Amino acid sequence: MSEQSPGRRWRLPPAAIAAMIVAGLCGLSLYIRLDLPYDRIFINDWVWFRETDAYYYMRHIENMVHNFPRFNPFDPYMLYPGGGEGLTRPFFAWLVAGATRLFFGASPTQFQIAAVGAYMPAILGTLTLIPVYFIGKALFSRWAGVLAAALVAILPGEFLHRSLLGFTDHHVAEALFSATAILFLILAVRSAREREINFGHLLGRDWSTIRRPLVHTLLAGVFLGFYLLSWKGGLLFIFIVFAYLAVQFIVDHLRGRSTDYLCIIGTPLFLVASLLLLPVLGVAWADRAYWFALPFAILVPVVLSVISRLLSGRGGKSAYYPLVLAGVVGIVLVGLLAINPDLLRFMLSQFGIFAPVGAARTVLEMHPLTPQIAWSNFTTSFFISLIALVMLGFVAVRERSAEKTVFLVWCVVMLAAVIGQRRFGYYFAVNVALLAGYFSWKMLDLAGLRRLLARRREVVAAAVTTTRKKKQKKPRRRSGPGGFMQPRDVWIKVIIVGVLISFAVFHFPNFVPTKYDTESGAWSRGPVTERQETQVTGMTLLMAEGRHFIGDWLDEGWESSCIWLRENPPEPFDDPDYYYKVYPSRADFEYPETAYGVMSWWDYGYFIMQIGRRIPTTNPTQARAVEAGQFFTALDEDSANEVADDRGLRYVMIDHMMATTKFYAMVEWAEPRTGKSVDEFYRIYYQTAQDGRLMPVRLYYPAYYRSTVVRLYNFDGEAVEPTESTVISYEDKTSREGFRYREITGVWSFDSYEEALNHIEGREADNYRIVSSSRFSSPVPLEELTGYELVHESDERVSMGDRSLPGVKVFEYVGG
Repeated sequence: MSEQSPGRRWRLPPAAIAAMIVAGLCGLSLYIRLDLPYDRIFINDWVWFRETDAYYYMRHIENMVHNFPRFNPFDPYMLYPGGGEGLTRPFFAWLVAGATRLFFGASPTQFQIAAVGAYMPAILGTLTLIPVYFIGKALFSRWAGVLAAALVAILPGEFLHRSLLGFTDHHVAEALFSATAILFLILAVRSAREREINFGHLLGRDWSTIRRPLVHTLLAGVFLGFYLLSWKGGLLFIFIVFAYLAVQFIVDHLRGRSTDYLCIIGTPLFLVASLLLLPVLGVAWADRAYWFALPFAILVPVVLSVISRLLSGRGGKSAYYPLVLAGVVGIVLVGLLAINPDLLRFMLSQFGIFAPVGAARTVLEMHPLTPQIAWSNFTTSFFISLIALVMLGFVAVRERSAEKTVFLVWCVVMLAAVIGQRRFGYYFAVNVALLAGYFSWKMLDLAGLRRLLARRREVVAAAVTTTRKKKQKKPRRRSGPGGFMQPRDVWIKVIIVGVLISFAVFHFPNFVPTKYDTESGAWSRGPVTERQETQVTGMTLLMAEGRHFIGDWLDEGWESSCIWLRENPPEPFDDPDYYYKVYPSRADFEYPETAYGVMSWWDYGYFIMQIGRRIPTTNPTQARAVEAGQFFTALDEDSANEVADDRGLRYVMIDHMMATTKFYAMVEWAEPRTGKSVDEFYRIYYQTAQDGRLMPVRLYYPAYYRSTVVRLYNFDGEAVEPTESTVISYEDKTSREGFRYREITGVWSFDSYEEALNHIEGREADNYRIVSSSRFSSPVPLEELTGYELVHESDERVSMGDRSLPGVKVFEYVGG
């Protein structure tokens, strides 16, 4: 090493400083994701996962560890009867199972498997900081990348939640692999444009020119393939890359620029991703879409490039190019409609992720984005990112930057996705971090930070150049090792802007909610309380009573009841080790006569499958949720038994929420079969309080008490004779603000249901209803459910008003 010259200080290069900062941020990310929630996941020498889908993955990971690397595309434990789709995108499970076998050998304990599964999301979430940093560095500056990585580490909301210890699901793998694929696509586009590669370089094997763009392209294809192997909804990112290529083809052609490089990048990228996905593709509808979409994506860049060359070579007007492309797309769609209209409809239906409808809206993660949800997921960064997105759009147009266009298309599509479904917040968190990091860096740059970070000789050279041009005096030097000093006002401006950014973007809005999310285990801090009220012209409106969404955490009642289910009822396959087998295909599989189904609401299907090792009749894919809703909301035993017999039912598992806060969801799912709405079971009425204000009260109709789920959970299937029946009269009214409501105008109490019924029948008006304000006090007589026998109650209790009830009840179906 050469001796350092006197008076010259040794300095770390900026790249090393940035690497050290990013490494520190990775440590912070691991602390947030591992240490803070640790005591909520590892309890009593066991792993309590954060949500229901984790139990789906752990079921397949346990199986894969015993059969590595084989997996089950068909799983008879998934759904009864008929079985269900197993693991069709195995990459995340491969990561967990492979790591388990690497650290613990071929025969790990169940706890060791669960521990590796619990740690994996936090590790993958932390690794996401690396592509985020390099994307920021490639597009803006390394310091913008550092700021973006810092935001990813601390942002609350969907990304944090899905990358916490115990959230064993593929979502964080999606975010990591998609961001890395975008990183290498950006690098491929940038290096290809810098070198102006074309088909001549490729045909002439000019490796010195095309090597770097091709390497980046192949890496983009590899990580896109990993992404597609992690989630069967990966058509989303195929669409994003395809949309970028289409936009860039049009822009380059209109500007008279060669489009060869886009074909050289696009076709190999999709080809590599397709080759990785090909071994696991099946013939289900979701996979049929890939069989069409991937060859289409591989060929389209070639077609677009050929059309561009033909129009340019023949002197055609540039404006014809987008018209020709639109015509080609139209021809393809018409051809697909003629050949396979069902496939076309299925592919078009995939755009429904931007705006889900119907019963799917009862699922919390499918709710649309609202300002309050945006705040809970991204805090100030979301609103800053919208400003940055507009700023960057102008910059991309001015600079004619193809790599920034990649980023813009990615951001716009993901913004549309997260507006349609809040669940895509775990994707958009990466975009928000990069946009907010860009905005923060831009503000610091305007304040003068770039000058302060410049090397000494660059500062001196800039000062000398300025002196020569403007004929000003040379900047003053100060003695000592510091050498040349920047003007004091630049320091002041940078410090002020830095403090503002620190509090407005980083510290104030993020650290408190992030700590809350990790330590409380809250699914979201969005608008999900059971009772939300707002004041309107002298009345209190009940806005969301009964729609109380909570995280799908396993509680002690479900855990103990599923263990009881595993240890007491007979094995559905006789052999307990059948749980670990590799199964034949659906077409070659037959259930033994000993098999049976366990009915519950779809939220709990994976608990039954993984902990109970029994077969649910519905699960969190919402498969057969309609039939489950039909069973639980059936108003007579014969109707419930019809569903039970058809589904091969033997046990029914019910918890307190199914009869209360989840009841509305069962009604809505069953509505296509039953034609019944929630208003036929209960409704919000308003009555005058002592202060004259109208206050809301929920009143339950006879149909609520006659429903199967209420008769089983609230009354244990026993006969009920009411001690009091209440009749109300009401009047439909409209407030000044246009809110329509029902006001109670009269109340009558009777000793029997017959007296209440006679009171109504003697009235000509139809504004009278028999009601009860208590879920456990039926105003109508109920017959005993003779086909259902209570066989288990969890020791864990829940408080419901003045009652203490078992959290979970299990009934055996013995036939009608």
